[in-house]
Amino acid sequence: EKDANDMTNEQNPNSVSRRAFGALGFAGSVLAGIPGQAFAQNGNADALSSDAELVNAVRKMRSNTDGSVRSGWLEAKRFSYIDGEIKPLLILLAGTVSTSRDNGDGTFDINLVETTYYLDVETGELLDTLEMPGTGKKVKVPLYRSGPAVVTIGAKTALSEVATGEEGVVSEDSEEGTAAFAPKGDVKLERSVGPAVIDGNTVWIQTEEYGRVFPTDPNDARVFYKESAIWQGELDQLVDPNVTAASARLSYSAASSWRPWMEMGSIKGHTMSSGIGATCNSLADMPEEWLRLTQLHHCDILEAVSYTHLTLPT
Repeated sequence: EKDANDMTNEQNPNSVSRRAFGALGFAGSVLAGIPGQAFAQNGNADALSSDAELVNAVRKMRSNTDGSVRSGWLEAKRFSYIDGEIKPLLILLAGTVSTSRDNGDGTFDINLVETTYYLDVETGELLDTLEMPGTGKKVKVPLYRSGPAVVTIGAKTALSEVATGEEGVVSEDSEEGTAAFAPKGDVKLERSVGPAVIDGNTVWIQTEEYGRVFPTDPNDARVFYKESAIWQGELDQLVDPNVTAASARLSYSAASSWRPWMEMGSIKGHTMSSGIGATCNSLADMPEEWLRLTQLHHCDILEAVSYTHLTLPT
């Protein structure tokens, strides 16, 4: 076995598909100014100082180290950015249910199912169509569903594979399916964990994700996604070996290229998002609107969760 510190400059052999690339993964932030190294106050200088400790802390905040199911949510406002002009585009409301497992090499896998709903900025209603800035075109807004999918997280992981049309982000309510979010092509994805900031019993850990799709069809535009997150938890829970799931809140920010469903053509620009989220120990703690929409469009997900078992890939 390799020590977690040895993972920093190595590629992880686990594969990544477009569904994992498209998945929110809950890794993004609106906080800035995090120093290059972890710092601590009040005598906690040695806490969470190694890659292995950081990765395990993130696993506790995102999932559950005993293998049972956990859920999480994110609500963010997405903006369009065209030639310096920024406009509100939509609200995204996302939720996941997941389990996790330790890979024994300084990384862990999260096995997850995720749904995202795009809502009207003013009314909060589920969008069916959206008038895109720059083109004035009214486009159909798809539902997003990903998984079951395996996401590998370590101090630093680099993943790649060739995405095919059979993989996928597939929603029974989306005519475009996978192609609505990313074209066929080579997928490159990098994830990182840390540093940590500790102040008394409060801990902030930064995670980042950067992905690109290089399309097989030269007529398709390249797709990128960059997100940064600050996970906030409690130090005593994160260092206690008897605690398997720590309470956590999330601050999120992301930049993303136009997705195919937006039909932006040659318009130069991208989207930016910022928001907040949290992990939950029960579906009852998930946002009411996410539960309502999931019952309407993906009720099988709710029916599959017993919080001791969820049918996910092994």
